[in-house]
Amino acid sequence: MDGRKPIGGSLWRRADRSADALVLASWAAVLGLALVFLPGSAAFKGDTAKPAAVQMADAPQAADRKVNSPDFYPWVRPVAPGAAQVAAVPWTAPEKKRGGGFLTRLSAPLSDAVFNASNHSNADSSFYGADWQADNIAARNGAFLEVRREESSGLPFTGAEMQSSEKYGYGRYETVMQPARGSGVVSAFFTYTGPWFGDPHDEIDIEFLGSDTTKVHFNYFKNGKVIKPATFDLPFDAADRPHLYAFDWRPDGITWYVDGVPVYATETGDTGVPTHPSKIMFSAWTGKKHMEGWHGPRTFRDGAGAQFNCVSFTPMGHEGPKCSDSYFAGPFKGGAMVSGLR
Repeated sequence: MDGRKPIGGSLWRRADRSADALVLASWAAVLGLALVFLPGSAAFKGDTAKPAAVQMADAPQAADRKVNSPDFYPWVRPVAPGAAQVAAVPWTAPEKKRGGGFLTRLSAPLSDAVFNASNHSNADSSFYGADWQADNIAARNGAFLEVRREESSGLPFTGAEMQSSEKYGYGRYETVMQPARGSGVVSAFFTYTGPWFGDPHDEIDIEFLGSDTTKVHFNYFKNGKVIKPATFDLPFDAADRPHLYAFDWRPDGITWYVDGVPVYATETGDTGVPTHPSKIMFSAWTGKKHMEGWHGPRTFRDGAGAQFNCVSFTPMGHEGPKCSDSYFAGPFKGGAMVSGLR
């Protein structure tokens, strides 16, 4: 702990800095992801409303820290991250808000109107240790994504991933999810685009390692380079029940939320904020043997999985249905979805 009090009050504390260094590896697997995806479809054009001047003079600053990237990190090693602000970055909404975006409860995940199940081999991936199999996705009050101990195309495991058919830009991204528990399992909700979709590699992440689900990892990439990852200790075990996780992506920055509370934000004037509309993806997976130094030994139980009860996107400056509209709970107390709401 570094002595700061991040937004959210005394319940929150910054995890040990070594955890931030481990997060640098968390999307090393995206390189393998890009190598196997087919080209994407037409991009959503995000709202380009100009943000207001950022007023964060009183926001606490993180100390500079050295980043030691794991040996298997595939991109150019970044310089040590600078200070990052743990506060919401305000912006000015348009005078007249418009509708747009989507909300899905994933009640029939294999025939969802927004997301498609990935179903292909990862044998040639340098990082994924499990094939994507649509059979590992079940309808259980949403989508339940499993990691199974079964051989497929020479790999000892199978996993599950869903990705949107369209790309989306600036706005608010929300999910109600419960990550998988178990060493070696990774649960993720993120935006991604890259060369296979005709773009540079841009990405924004919310991620959990099953070896310690009392921590949440935030990360973002621009042009294939990880910028300033952060790891926070949660005041609960995320694998115990679903919680609401979200991020606002704007031209002037990104702010991440847990149960509606802003937890982490990019620094003022950060030039590493992604700019390209991206696919929305969520997954449960395990890596190849050499990834165990990051996500832990692959000792998870067969069928360990992540639950996704809701996913929504609202373009910046617009109004529309959100997962948070029908998620009720005091901050960090665990919540539920109101059945029947749209």
